[in-house]
Amino acid sequence: MDSKKAFDLANAEPFTTTKGLASGREFAIREYTYGVLVADSNSPLSCVSVSNNSISIDPWVGCKWQCAYCHVQGTAQDLTKAGKMSASPLRRGAFSIDEIVDALVKHPFFMKNESVISIGTASTEPFASPEVTQSTFDIMDAFVKRGLHNPMWIVTKGGIPSGRKQDIARVVANTKGLMISLCWADNPASIEPCRNNRFLRSEEAREAGATLAWYLRPIVSEWSGTPEKIEMMMLWVQRHYGAYLDMIVPGGLRWTEGIENGLIEIHRLPMPDIPRNDNVKDLPDGLWDVITSLAGQYFPGVPVFRRSSCALSHMLRIPSIISVQETAPDDCGASVCSLEQRRRCGECTLATLSEQQARQAISDLGIPLEVISWNPPTLVTDPSLLSCSYAVRQTVQKALTFQRRKLWKP
Repeated sequence: MDSKKAFDLANAEPFTTTKGLASGREFAIREYTYGVLVADSNSPLSCVSVSNNSISIDPWVGCKWQCAYCHVQGTAQDLTKAGKMSASPLRRGAFSIDEIVDALVKHPFFMKNESVISIGTASTEPFASPEVTQSTFDIMDAFVKRGLHNPMWIVTKGGIPSGRKQDIARVVANTKGLMISLCWADNPASIEPCRNNRFLRSEEAREAGATLAWYLRPIVSEWSGTPEKIEMMMLWVQRHYGAYLDMIVPGGLRWTEGIENGLIEIHRLPMPDIPRNDNVKDLPDGLWDVITSLAGQYFPGVPVFRRSSCALSHMLRIPSIISVQETAPDDCGASVCSLEQRRRCGECTLATLSEQQARQAISDLGIPLEVISWNPPTLVTDPSLLSCSYAVRQTVQKALTFQRRKLWKP
């Protein structure tokens, strides 16, 4: 795809409105997935989006788990005519996995062997059913068949599917790594209807070479975020599965108008008292301190990361993939991180990237932004990067970090 056209399409972020089913109140929601590469259902790249740390491939709509806080409720593309998310996973379009992957690898925002590929993070549970599970492995295999070694990332509430040890081992052997983030915060059934053991077959996945993270999220004071509840979870996980976990990644609840619509209007539940900052997760410092203190007691030596990017960087044994040490120094400092990982990040900072190198990073992407000044980590461009879509802003951030990391010697 032509770089200018790719930029223009990724820079579009159309919104629409939906009316609350209970109150009739209007909510502003995105027409397509947050960070989508092409906001057009006729393009296979409507199934691909830029997330904080990865590029997400989402060939499905709908999810049987029906979590009340699901961020997909903020995407009109994924809602039924009744204004709800389908309870049965359905194909998002007629595009094959090969068509989607072929379109992605030709896109200038894709970095061969470098971009983290996540699956289902913007649409459905990636291990929701035999058909969805098969497509998840088919997507990973599609990169392997093309000789690409991009790291893979699965966030799942469904747990590790049975009979897939060899498939996991194959993916691990042919990529830079596979992280499986097991998402559990023991939220009430009214919030998360699925009541399964998400850690089953952890030993099998670890034996196959996967990296396992406990995705302790979303932690919300009104749901499960009390010291007593957190300690109960820590004790249970440590007793049964502690030997198989590589790291813990706690997190709070993000806010969007779509999530608020889902909780209040669809599920008739109160909205937790969190800041109304669009697509920003909130985890109060007090809860973070409780979690890290208890983790030190029950999981000594296990890293506890404030950011998912830190977990992925730790798995890959490289400096932060989005320069958290500079762009979010408070989160970096709060994480319980190994000395070795801190050394890596300390050796590879944006502060040592020259303005010419920053310009080169933008040029390599084919993004038509003129660099006015570079005062790490602040980049001033014309037009302003702040006026661009999330997909563009986050891609630029990753590109700057990658430009610096190319010069890093482990």
